[in-house]
Amino acid sequence: MDRFIFITLLFVAISGCSSKGGFVKYANPDEKFIDIHGDIKKPLIYEIKVEYRTHSPINQCTNYHIALGKDVAQLYEFNYQPEIIEELHSIRVPLKELDPNTLCKWKPVMAFVCIGSATNKPTSCTSIFSFRGIQDIDPVTTLECSENSFCFDSKNNIRSGAINEFNKKYQLNLVLK
Repeated sequence: MDRFIFITLLFVAISGCSSKGGFVKYANPDEKFIDIHGDIKKPLIYEIKVEYRTHSPINQCTNYHIALGKDVAQLYEFNYQPEIIEELHSIRVPLKELDPNTLCKWKPVMAFVCIGSATNKPTSCTSIFSFRGIQDIDPVTTLECSENSFCFDSKNNIRSGAINEFNKKYQLNLVLK
């Protein structure tokens, strides 16, 4: 009986996110993108994670958060692998994986860099870009990263890392601390 209840709840949750909530893959995710390139010191490797959130307050597009005592936006993440040649890296990060024209109005809100090494897969992530409708970022972002997956802004920039200019290149240098 417990198995039946679990399967039923799982089906309802998946159905709610995909049909009622508007969880639909966008036909052309590269329509809106950012290109990230720069230097990377060996043995570092990375991946980019983009977090999408719903921007509609209706029930199908939110989840109740018990600790906060209120509804919060649903979120979904996509990971992207860069091309690393010697000590240079580049990656095109699509920003329309989920259709923004659905009931839930999915939008990318943050991009993270997840650092690893040649012997450890990327696990720990640091936010690098936010998509908040303003442009406030230095021309070059440099993160100091340790092999145990922690990164820190090397310049202690006072800028926020916010981006509202898309379909262009951003330089991100990853150095070994």
